[in-house]
Amino acid sequence: MTKEEALKRFAEFGAAWFGNSKQHFAFSAYDRLQGWNKLADKWKEEAEEEWEEAEEVLNRLVELGCKPADLQQLMKTVEFPFCDDPKQQIEGDYEPEAVKMLSELAEAFADDYPTQKLIYKWIDGEKEHMAWEAQYLHFIEKLGYENFLIAMM
Repeated sequence: MTKEEALKRFAEFGAAWFGNSKQHFAFSAYDRLQGWNKLADKWKEEAEEEWEEAEEVLNRLVELGCKPADLQQLMKTVEFPFCDDPKQQIEGDYEPEAVKMLSELAEAFADDYPTQKLIYKWIDGEKEHMAWEAQYLHFIEKLGYENFLIAMM
């Protein structure tokens, strides 16, 4: 991967996190209205973390010399589906390939320690994110969907 391709990919992750953050804020608001406060709190926490990660990408891109006009094209916000059903919210967000993609991106920044360090931090966060989603999907399977929703109140 060339440096230019790596920068573009890096910016795409930032755009994805902005879009994912909006999606998760919407899930949080909807789930809270339905009374699933524990799930709503989890989505809100995820939304806030993703917003911070997106900001980190933007800040790093500026540090690397990108100007606002460059960022406009790089940071087009990615849109994500909005689901009403909590199981679909979790399943749709579960992305096992994310850690692999981030790891490949980290390799592309082997000569750029600050950027690589950020990416490794995000890999750790993504692993935690995947773990709670896998755990919640396991709870749905073991408890049954209705009991899971009651547990989320």
